[in-house]
Amino acid sequence: MLRLAIAGLALVLAGCAERPDHLSPEDDLSSITWSLLGQDSTQVAFPADFTGQPTLVSAIYTNCADVCVMTMANMKRIRRALGPDTAGVHFVTFTFDPARDTPTVLRRYAGTWGTGPGWTLVTGDSTEVASLMDRLEIRYEISRRDTLASGTPIYSISHTDKILLFDAEGRLVESYGGSASSPEAVAADILTLRSL
Repeated sequence: MLRLAIAGLALVLAGCAERPDHLSPEDDLSSITWSLLGQDSTQVAFPADFTGQPTLVSAIYTNCADVCVMTMANMKRIRRALGPDTAGVHFVTFTFDPARDTPTVLRRYAGTWGTGPGWTLVTGDSTEVASLMDRLEIRYEISRRDTLASGTPIYSISHTDKILLFDAEGRLVESYGGSASSPEAVAADILTLRSL
């Protein structure tokens, strides 16, 4: 009987956990919807489709050979730092290069990275993507253009390097360095949000 009472008290106390100051909402996106496309060509409404549990967001483009690769690797490290149970958090990676990063390209990219269930790669109409990136304060611009011998134009994009954490209500609560943040620290913040 005493064990049952202690277990009940622990559940009550866990339910009363206070939100740390550094995870206070910074921007509430919950009343806005961006209509986008997932890597499987299904419609994605951000952030509405990802409410109900914390969401970790990154932004990349698949032709990036440096920072985006490090950001994807860091997202995987964060996922590993959460332990075996990652069902309580959404992982979302947006491209800010929708002209080249079609759903088919993102599906291949997801396969290369072994993202698996619970991690959605997202593209969409360039205007919609630009609007979302602007709201997330992710800046990007074409920094170098060239043309291959075949006549195919290529370009590089300079961009912001960050990862964003949203709470279960679709509110931005924290941002981190995308390629260099501590996986353990980000995972700890996610677990804190899950316990609220």
